[in-house]
Amino acid sequence: MIYFLHIPKTAGQSLATRIASAFPPGRAKILVPLVATQEELWSLAERHDMLGAHTAPTALARRPPGMELMAAVRNPVEQIVSHYRHIRRDPLNPLHAAAVALPTRGLLERFAGYFFKFQARTLVGAFRVPTPAEEIAGEEAWLLRQLADVVPGIRWLLPTERTDEFCALWSLEAGRPLGQPDATLNQVADDDVDAPALRAWLLQRPERFAVDSLLWTTARRRHAEWRDALLSRAPATGEPAPGVRAWASADAGVWLVRDWHPPEPTPDGGVDWWAGPGLFPRIRVRRGPHRTLRFEAEAFLGVHWNRMVLLRAADMAEVPFRGTLDPERGTVAFEAEIGHLEPDETLVLHTQEDILMVPPVPLALQMPRRGFAARDWRLE
Repeated sequence: MIYFLHIPKTAGQSLATRIASAFPPGRAKILVPLVATQEELWSLAERHDMLGAHTAPTALARRPPGMELMAAVRNPVEQIVSHYRHIRRDPLNPLHAAAVALPTRGLLERFAGYFFKFQARTLVGAFRVPTPAEEIAGEEAWLLRQLADVVPGIRWLLPTERTDEFCALWSLEAGRPLGQPDATLNQVADDDVDAPALRAWLLQRPERFAVDSLLWTTARRRHAEWRDALLSRAPATGEPAPGVRAWASADAGVWLVRDWHPPEPTPDGGVDWWAGPGLFPRIRVRRGPHRTLRFEAEAFLGVHWNRMVLLRAADMAEVPFRGTLDPERGTVAFEAEIGHLEPDETLVLHTQEDILMVPPVPLALQMPRRGFAARDWRLE
């Protein structure tokens, strides 16, 4: 089942409504004011396939088996502005009286700990809370450590501005049509808040909401990775989409699935696949009876061929990998030992950019970023 962890003022009601519309009547429950305890969480999970709720501290520390988590994160500046406006118009909010009595900046400064790390604290707090010693030592450092542990366990983490795209792709991935694909709830009505001035004031103080900025950036990256992985597969078969296969036999294959430029024919009848420096190109290998992955590479621009590392995407464990330089041809023959891997694996090339090796040629710098050209992919 899916649990949507609703962080306030991230357009979560609209997202939850759209996702819930894909489930049969009575199987989804959203807009839950608060899941207060683990016992309540387990009880709701037994009766529903999808939940959307605000979450009390540590309520997700122990989750039912099979529960997959979803959360949306908003640009921190927009989230703070929206949160402030919400407090101003909600007489039941504990900060409403202060928001009416104090000027905007005075309120934000007085309750800075509440506003500026709100999204990260809400997300992490659903799983754990700091001890007094950890809070005294620095909540920002504690939150950063916890985010590194919590975020990987969230199945879908998306930036709010990608909600429309996410819902369409989630529907494709889940095979569930959305009954309300365009639902929009709880939009801010006109008020007397000078939102442009508040945004300008916040943008001059990015260090105040740096943790939430990091979380939002992480959500943007995670969403892009999920989207690219989903769209790289053919809907009918789940196989890598046509056009990215670099080599194949009857029972094995190599697909270049991400961070590769389109293939380019070479004068000798071959094909070059360029990868950009500073990116981490991904390779899917269905090894069949083979135990070695091989390819050749040339034209290294800003990349050290003898520092490239090959990793298993599932756990980032290093795969035995070596290159042999052919000085006469100016190419490097790479080979990786894959006999110990699963029959179907995704691998990642780590090709860190070294700006000292970037050629100082203006024309080269104006081209799309390219680090090296790979060819002659095969399994043996």
